[in-house]
Amino acid sequence: MLSDEIDDELLSMTVVKNGESVIAGSQSGALYIWDWNKWEKTTKWIGHPSSVDAICKLDESAICTGASDGLLRFISLLPKKFEGILGDHGQDFPIECVKMKNNYLASCAHDLQLKFWNIQFLFEQDQTKRKYSDEIDDDDDNELVNQSVFPTANTTKFNVDDIDLDGLLEQNKIWAKSILEEDPNFFKRIATMQQPKILWIGCSDSRVPANSILQLGPGEVFVHRNIANVVSHSDLNCLSVLQYAVEVLKVEHIIVCGHYNCGGVGAAHGHGQYGLIDNWLRNIKDVYRLHKSELEAIEDKTARLHKLIELNVINSAENVCHSTIVQNAWKNGQKLTVHAWAYDIESGTAKKLEWAASNGNTLQSIYVTQESQR
Repeated sequence: MLSDEIDDELLSMTVVKNGESVIAGSQSGALYIWDWNKWEKTTKWIGHPSSVDAICKLDESAICTGASDGLLRFISLLPKKFEGILGDHGQDFPIECVKMKNNYLASCAHDLQLKFWNIQFLFEQDQTKRKYSDEIDDDDDNELVNQSVFPTANTTKFNVDDIDLDGLLEQNKIWAKSILEEDPNFFKRIATMQQPKILWIGCSDSRVPANSILQLGPGEVFVHRNIANVVSHSDLNCLSVLQYAVEVLKVEHIIVCGHYNCGGVGAAHGHGQYGLIDNWLRNIKDVYRLHKSELEAIEDKTARLHKLIELNVINSAENVCHSTIVQNAWKNGQKLTVHAWAYDIESGTAKKLEWAASNGNTLQSIYVTQESQR
């Protein structure tokens, strides 16, 4: 008995839902899900930024994955959602194995250590218990609480007749109440500190919300957004966010994420005037100028625009690396990787571009600077 062949290397697996489903982790970072005895039909869930080398079942509707980026991720299955980070071996130490016993996760990675993570907070017996559509064994002693940071109720569209915005405040109360019903200490817990590992630099477009795309909740992502995700050496707003994220929060990942169907890049690609914003769009026109031969060799206008969107992302990511903030962090041994991504609004999926930097070795020499000796 064999499943259909998948164009992806499968590295790990577990069985959930009382033996009715199989989940496998892959080299690409996708999870593949089969119903038992229906091996010809596969569900693919894209989400991990790196390979999934280990999987541990937490209960019949939740798993923990260990990835090559050194992170242990808590994932609920119904609905499929990243709930948060349970542990971190460090980016340079891929996780090879994860096991659970007595409300502790044990994991081993390339850092030559066995690490233990207390996940007792996931097994609160007096909280509302996680549900899924099929029947679960009522005698299961350790069933996970739904730790989702988002309410289970559906989000609503804005009512244009709500002139005083009282409706929005009412929705806020409903949202806060639903969160407290799932986790009474949630707001108290996040009010004391934030420890995000990710800085997201993205577009202001309302269709590209960082937390939703990454499936991470409040406190997990530090965010800066502007028109067309431009990073400029003269933008004190962006640089202030970058400095705080790197020097104070000690983020380990900076994701510069653009998106297809970007109005800002589309405007820069043309010759119209739009007012004050024209000065901002000049940054993208400069990207076009630097890559003019490559871009104008692309005959299809949509494909050319997509390429400009990607080149603009990479240019912004390079500018992040050119900053003294990031260069000094690397020189001081701080663990920090800058990523370039593109998000497809039409499919809802993000992808890595062929660019990333974890040190200053790839910088053009003209941009390399040294701190003054005082």
